[in-house]
Amino acid sequence: MRILFARPQPAPDTIGLQHIMVVEPLELEVMAALTAPNDQVMIADMILEKRPLAQIIREFQPELFCTTGYITHLPTMKAYCRLAKDLVPGVRTIAGGVHVEKFPEDADDPAIDFRVVRNATRVFPELLAHLRFHTPLPAGILRTGEPLKPAELPPFDFYFPLPRRELTQRYRRQYFYVFHHRVALIKTSFGCPYHCNFCFCRQITDGHYFARPLEDVIAELKTIREKEVYIVDDDFLLSPTRLREFIRRLREEKIEKKYLVYGRADFIVKYPDIIRELKSVGLRTVIVGIESFNDQELASFEKSTTRDINRRALAVLNENEVDCYAAVITSPGWSEEDFQRAGDELLSLGIKFVNLQPLTPLKGTGIEVADEELAISREDFARWDLAHVAIRPTRMSIERYYENILRLYERIVFNRKNLLSHARRYPLFIQWKLARGIYRVRQQYLQRIASCPKSSSSSRPSTAKMAAD
Repeated sequence: MRILFARPQPAPDTIGLQHIMVVEPLELEVMAALTAPNDQVMIADMILEKRPLAQIIREFQPELFCTTGYITHLPTMKAYCRLAKDLVPGVRTIAGGVHVEKFPEDADDPAIDFRVVRNATRVFPELLAHLRFHTPLPAGILRTGEPLKPAELPPFDFYFPLPRRELTQRYRRQYFYVFHHRVALIKTSFGCPYHCNFCFCRQITDGHYFARPLEDVIAELKTIREKEVYIVDDDFLLSPTRLREFIRRLREEKIEKKYLVYGRADFIVKYPDIIRELKSVGLRTVIVGIESFNDQELASFEKSTTRDINRRALAVLNENEVDCYAAVITSPGWSEEDFQRAGDELLSLGIKFVNLQPLTPLKGTGIEVADEELAISREDFARWDLAHVAIRPTRMSIERYYENILRLYERIVFNRKNLLSHARRYPLFIQWKLARGIYRVRQQYLQRIASCPKSSSSSRPSTAKMAAD
């Protein structure tokens, strides 16, 4: 069978973090590993691919077309499947991804034959058998127009084969994450045991947490050629026992790589010795959900951390010379003074890179917002990107709110101390690549600002002024 997997390009309306981070489509490499040995399989990464998808489809003539993505990719995924149907009579189409799994009705389209809603790595081989041999359609797959019946779904389970990274070989030199050049991905666990109410992660696994055997993780790491590895667990810094064994195995197998991981501030504070040991085996950067600098806000997010814990965690990372990429939620009730205080805090903590996320009430999370309070329609999928202002601000116009987000970004990015640190630590080509990406993201924010209804009191943020701060 000829099977084409396509990673969708973000829609023009999506504020594109792909300008500063493009990583391999691990989910498609994993699914490709589940095909039969005699299948002809191709992965088209449409973020990096220079040929139009229509040309690829015409040349490859797939019998099965598969695509996957997040909520922002839904319009593109539907368009891709329609294109495949138009160009190849008889082709079957499949759509998947975390949003489709939880809300398959949003991907119900005549051009999509099958939607994967549970245990993708388990049911995909069974779906291939169904197409080849007319075996029963597995539970966890919905046909066009078929509604989701949660009671009939099997419990969450996973199987994780060795990804077929050779299928993305022509793109791999271009994969990067901020300052991590030629980065590979690995996933060592699924789900998260914490209950932050803004997070979609727990929804995917129905609140359960699963960890892969470390033997499998180490075996996969040994197959990765790249020196930079992004461990894409929802929370890698979780089990002290598992992490100590991971460190021991890395030393035993003499695996020398540089790691980027997610981790909670409270773990970092509680186990500074593990951070020190991880640094010794290659830990380079931790993405920390700072979320807020206000204890009341942190409590409202059910984060189970405090401003003091965040500050102590950053002290541990700085002491061990481990970079922190901070994630901060900007709440709709923030004033201009709140944005100013956030910048003061970030700079005092030594943060060199920040991801600002306006509070976004994604379906399935614990944040409930009335439709009249939304600044984005629920059907405007491309803008539910954790970068658009999704909830109407209460203390300023939407235009002014975007201006404050952009001003805060610029205050961190163009801080003299941070710029000097980047110049000392990173090659010029990495700095240039990131600068070009930041410029593109900035242009997208300016476009959002320009499209907002104008308020008489608003003013444009000044890059020059922020660079001088």
